[in-house]
Amino acid sequence: MTDCKDFFEVAKRHLAWVKETQKDQIVKAASLLGECMQNDGIVQLVGFGNDGEFSMELGYRAGGLMPFHRCDIKDLCLRGLITEEQYNDPTTIEKEEYAPKFWETYKIDPRDMFIITCTDASEGLCVEIAKKAKEEGHKVIAVISKKAADAATSRHSSGKKTTDFADLVLDEGADYPDTNVEVAPGIKMCQVGTIAGNVIAQMLTGEAYRYFVEKGEDCPILFSANIAGADVHNRAISDKYLGRWNS
Repeated sequence: MTDCKDFFEVAKRHLAWVKETQKDQIVKAASLLGECMQNDGIVQLVGFGNDGEFSMELGYRAGGLMPFHRCDIKDLCLRGLITEEQYNDPTTIEKEEYAPKFWETYKIDPRDMFIITCTDASEGLCVEIAKKAKEEGHKVIAVISKKAADAATSRHSSGKKTTDFADLVLDEGADYPDTNVEVAPGIKMCQVGTIAGNVIAQMLTGEAYRYFVEKGEDCPILFSANIAGADVHNRAISDKYLGRWNS
């Protein structure tokens, strides 16, 4: 029987791999974010199911950056663009025809860019959002696990994957399947993909801050509501985005 220390060691080794192999890509990605935000663009965050955790790590998070916005399929349901039954249908994330509804819901601006998290790069809806974003001139960052993407068959009608439309790819590096600790003969558990994704997200945030400092500009940091005066600060930097995102 294994114990928690086994997974801790696995996670440490994996995060060391992330630092070693993804740092240069993260720096490049942060420059794309900084350029977008400098131009008053919003970084639209897309990810469904467990992949949505990457978006949650960035979107409207104290200590993060204001111009991150989560695209949530729940919002399509709340606005009557899909039914409750469709929202609860697990195959909804494969329905590429729903992609234009996100543009209708969020008023996507030409200045915006996208970070699309899809572990296997193959979900029909994520691929279609990446395709539409690229066709309309938006920068696209794809967050994947390469081993999963290499093993998967695209569920998009074109046969393409999110990586085919990406300006830059970040690899969480999880195994396929993402199970890492053998708890019994032939039985493995415990995932590292989400941990890697969260660390990549925070490295992106830190590098984006460095981008603003090097440009000699103020970074649009979201303050915690527990800090005195945070509401005034946050409102001052968020007013420019009124009407352009969901809240």
